[in-house]
Amino acid sequence: MKRTYCKRLLCLALTLILALTLGTAALAADTAVVSSQKLTVDGENAPVTAYNIHDNNYFKLRDVACLLGDTPARFSVEYREETNSIHIVTGEPYTANGTELKSLGTESKEAVASRQTLYINGREDSSLTAYNIEGYNYFKLRDLGSALGFKVDYDEESRTMLIFTAETEPEPQPAALPADWAPDISFTTVDLEGNTWTDACFAGHKLTILNLWGYWCRPCVGELPELEQISKDYADRGVQMLGVYLAEDESGDIKTVEEMGVTYPSLLYAEAFDPYLNTGYFPTTIFLDGNGKVLGEAYIGSRNYASWTAIIEELLK
Repeated sequence: MKRTYCKRLLCLALTLILALTLGTAALAADTAVVSSQKLTVDGENAPVTAYNIHDNNYFKLRDVACLLGDTPARFSVEYREETNSIHIVTGEPYTANGTELKSLGTESKEAVASRQTLYINGREDSSLTAYNIEGYNYFKLRDLGSALGFKVDYDEESRTMLIFTAETEPEPQPAALPADWAPDISFTTVDLEGNTWTDACFAGHKLTILNLWGYWCRPCVGELPELEQISKDYADRGVQMLGVYLAEDESGDIKTVEEMGVTYPSLLYAEAFDPYLNTGYFPTTIFLDGNGKVLGEAYIGSRNYASWTAIIEELLK
């Protein structure tokens, strides 16, 4: 009996040692080197530096929030200790806590993968890579831009990262319209921010997706995050995502867009859309090519990311 008991103790001890070893390996630190690259926000030099980890620049989350606090791309940051989670809400003002924009010095630091759960506008997001350095979370700037709705670029000549907010980003110029321009939908309308849109928006895009939705329609709202992700994932392939809303209660649409983190434009429904979107169902979605020609039939009802991307891939062939 004593031998059996000792063997059990030895087995338990080995198990604990193995668990501690694996735990230590999981928390193995990477080296974070102070980056020499600069940053501008809407053309203005930003007083912040970043760490370079595995040839990628990581910026402190609160530094970025502070820099964007007075821009249309502002967002709030809250840490909840009871759940070890970070909560970001786009459009909300940022509240500083005095730790922002501090000098990083010149010494390299240890960086470990962050174990905190990230929530953006109430939804858990595990797609962003984050490191914890001396108690603060650092993210890739492009990841934050994609998730929170601001544009990030890079000027190689000056070795400068560039942030553009929605207010200052240059509007893309549509391709010159041919003399025989005759799109299936010829319209003039405005978006939720009051900007004017016409059928010329189809030009210069391989594919435009028009999605008729309403804030009171559960299936419509349910697929907004899927459409938002598609708008980001396919922008570089010439795909344009546009929402279309009815003028019933614009405040409800605006609130929903903000809460769901939608960054692509939503246009006010115009009579010109009637033959193509007036199916009697919400949501209704149609696809148009670069000449403004409707491709196939209208799609009635919501779909998930995989279903929509399968359709898009087929139309892009």
